[in-house]
Amino acid sequence: MNPNHLQPAKKAFSLLWLALALLMPGMQSCSNPSSPADTDNELIRNQINEYTEEINRLSQKVNELRQELNERGESPAATHLVPVTVTEVKPTVFTDYFRTSATVEAVNKAVISPETSGHIRRLYAGKGEPVAKGQVVARLSTDVVEGQIEEVKARLELAETVYNRQKRLWDQEIGSEIQYLEAKNQLQRITKNLETLQSQREMSVMRSPIDGFVDEHFIKEGELASPGTPVMEIINLDMLYINADVSESYLPYVSENSTVILRFPAYPDVEMIVPVHRVGHVINPENRSFRLQVRVPNENGRYKPNMMANMSVKATETEDVVVIPTMLIGYDTQGHYVFTAEEVEEGTAVARRRYIERGKSAEGKTLVKKGLAAGDLLIRQGHLQVASGEAIRIDSFE
Repeated sequence: MNPNHLQPAKKAFSLLWLALALLMPGMQSCSNPSSPADTDNELIRNQINEYTEEINRLSQKVNELRQELNERGESPAATHLVPVTVTEVKPTVFTDYFRTSATVEAVNKAVISPETSGHIRRLYAGKGEPVAKGQVVARLSTDVVEGQIEEVKARLELAETVYNRQKRLWDQEIGSEIQYLEAKNQLQRITKNLETLQSQREMSVMRSPIDGFVDEHFIKEGELASPGTPVMEIINLDMLYINADVSESYLPYVSENSTVILRFPAYPDVEMIVPVHRVGHVINPENRSFRLQVRVPNENGRYKPNMMANMSVKATETEDVVVIPTMLIGYDTQGHYVFTAEEVEEGTAVARRRYIERGKSAEGKTLVKKGLAAGDLLIRQGHLQVASGEAIRIDSFE
């Protein structure tokens, strides 16, 4: 046989694998949950379509060359059979999800501020340091109050002495009742005054209301602080809220018995199914949305407040329909298509391009309205390496 006739086939095979090599990174970037803007995604999809069309043209050329080999008497056994994995199409349930963006919030956090005015004498916990519930984290200067307390203590000591003497005399029926009552009243008044000053001194001490760590200082030592002035923020990351503002059009699909699929763009390997913690009772008039909140544990403090998250919330379910992986669907000028295995015999078959009418897509699955039926053999692994009418080898059924 003339070797020159094989050159076009070799060239076609080389171009085919080159196109596949270019296609795979594009498909990976398209499936990346942290893809940039929608315009970038559109460019990627256009590239995929162009590469797919090129693959189809090259595959057609390969088939023509194989046919030419057959006409020249080449043994069919010498023809390369693409190995594929197929799965039988079966009616199933399609679950439609809607996706919304969300943010992370700490369940337990506290902003510490004093109950009285004064200068910050000392901050006992630095940024990032752990603190325990009830631990003193800051203190105001109390020199004035301390001086008043010492003065009142001296007056209290004298008042106690006078009262005790008047009481002894009154018990012996000596002296007047007025003198006894005045001594008793003086003692009570000074005691109350001392308790008030001690309470004021205690108000200058700031304690942590939660276990956690100091995240931020808002004021420095020596600066003046007053009630309501933030001094430091303490945060606990053991439990987190994930908050999303959801369009009111989805309100009929969401309840506190619902579950959501939770993902984090910063950790594409993480996927959690969690129950809804709270559904807001008020619609925000500015954007016509309501608050949807879930609560999740945060092992090892992996997730941080204000991180971005994505929620996929189940909207509807449709039973007894054909559902296939979205990644198996191709597109050309005639529409969307998949590859099926037909004319199966002793582990070999023929690949056929089947044009379909696709419905909704969610969570990597697509509902097929027309073009596929129960019992069809859908090519899964190897669907990018085959062309319509090409002989294939079925390695396994899934």
